[in-house]
Amino acid sequence: MSSYRWGPEGPPPEAYSRVTNPERFAGLHEFADALLNRLEAEFAVQRAEDYGLDPEMESVELARPSVRLTPDDADAAPILFTFTAFPGIAARFGCWYWRTFPSCGCDACDESAEGEFERLESSIDDVIAGRFREEIRLPFFGKAFQTLELWSPSGRSGGPLRLNRSKARQLLAGSDRSLYEWKPWPVR
Repeated sequence: MSSYRWGPEGPPPEAYSRVTNPERFAGLHEFADALLNRLEAEFAVQRAEDYGLDPEMESVELARPSVRLTPDDADAAPILFTFTAFPGIAARFGCWYWRTFPSCGCDACDESAEGEFERLESSIDDVIAGRFREEIRLPFFGKAFQTLELWSPSGRSGGPLRLNRSKARQLLAGSDRSLYEWKPWPVR
């Protein structure tokens, strides 16, 4: 949220449920396309472009088919972009971690396309450099957790998120392990 726009009191309550200028994010699709093309040219990856690549990510209205880049090294994290009609990008990194760009889009959050370009590129830079790990912890008793971590010389993001035990079981059912410490992408 931008305090410079709203002042010390913050935004008015109605700004949280209002989106008056979603077009400010229209450049995200073009930026993501250019980023995907650059990654495909620089790294040893396989590209898939279609609807149905990730039903969970594609549960919103899409503007076009999703794109997945899968590194030739199975120990490097794949990425998937869905191009939402909002307009925006939903990106999955690895098996379980996903983020949206913008994260909200409401007037109160006051996100900018330029800020989202930086946030998306920073996340991708961490993933392709192997500075990314994800884990699902499902003990015999108690709470389940999903731990996600991206890091770079400028800092870390992520941390543990509590999961419903049935959701944790569902996520683990589609995987051969509960911890991924992803490696850097192989270059061409």
